[in-house]
Amino acid sequence: MFTGLGQLQPGVGAQGVRGCDARPRRRTTRAFAAAVAAVAIACVWLGASTAAGAASVSVLDPGGAGVSAYGGWAAWKHEEGSATRLELRSPSGAVMAAPIPPSTASFEVQLGPVSGGVAAVYVRCSEPKKSLGCKIYELAPLGSSSASERLLAIPGGGSDIEPAIWKSRLAFVRPNAGSAKRPDEIYTWTSGGGAVRAVQLPESRGGREPEGGGTWPKGLTGAITGLTIGPSQLAYVTNNLTGSFGETTLWYEPIGGHPELIDQETSGAGNVCSPEFLSPLISAGWLYAYLHACDPSANPGLDRLTRYKHGEAQRAKYTFIHAGDDMLSSVVIDGAGVDWDNEGVKRLSSVSWRKIPLPVAQTFCTRSDPFC
Repeated sequence: MFTGLGQLQPGVGAQGVRGCDARPRRRTTRAFAAAVAAVAIACVWLGASTAAGAASVSVLDPGGAGVSAYGGWAAWKHEEGSATRLELRSPSGAVMAAPIPPSTASFEVQLGPVSGGVAAVYVRCSEPKKSLGCKIYELAPLGSSSASERLLAIPGGGSDIEPAIWKSRLAFVRPNAGSAKRPDEIYTWTSGGGAVRAVQLPESRGGREPEGGGTWPKGLTGAITGLTIGPSQLAYVTNNLTGSFGETTLWYEPIGGHPELIDQETSGAGNVCSPEFLSPLISAGWLYAYLHACDPSANPGLDRLTRYKHGEAQRAKYTFIHAGDDMLSSVVIDGAGVDWDNEGVKRLSSVSWRKIPLPVAQTFCTRSDPFC
């Protein structure tokens, strides 16, 4: 589906990038970087104001976070005191509390299609800070008087987190306690079926020195910080940190196939926060993800909501944060619009896109491997 995107190579991006697509390299002079940042900010805010002229922003929940959307529905968590409740927005726009008991710990939620409508899948943990004793629950179909919460009896034991659902198939993460190089595994499972099925994860080749010294280790798979499932494919995000050097990487993988690198961002001690790809989502032939760049300049224009397909990339013509170090954990497509969670859960009623050169996969490698 994404043939060509797996050929992203470090330093082999589109040439002659101009105007609003200009991005300072890490080794520019401070004055030049500031000048480029100023141009980028002006371009991004121009794009945002243009889009805002035809769209509106509404606040769905000032205290909400971790939003997901599918089929006209949106869902997020709302933390109040020691309780976290699941909130829903229906296709008609009505916001309501989900008909389930509040949780004593924070959780993440994802929506997806099931027989009869849309389902929400989420986690309840006995020790949430350590991701221990975590079980996956389903609420379906949303909006029905028969909707009820049920525990998904996934075989194999362990603690299960980061669920994503597509009809009868579930994808989830099972942490590997005590494994620094391979902290997480991804599995798929068909509801009512037999054993879970392990997903092949990419591993670092190692043996190369990051900028500034040190050796990038061999055999790293990274922590899984984002996961989604489509009709026959997965997309996920891996994060690796070695000393002050980090990588956040977006992957696409056919179920039963091999991982394909889509995009990658590196980081160092100068970043204002930890860069991360957020909210991978497969929809209508596109792979969507949001890059929270956390650039040392704190320039919000270096964040981007991107969609990828068949060697093409497009960027949303809207900026979702005020500064590069703003906190957010989710930016998701919701019909023609976008939902995100910077200072509460918000919704942009519609968003425009512009074509951009395929993003260059940043790397610490001294050779052409995009993941080393």
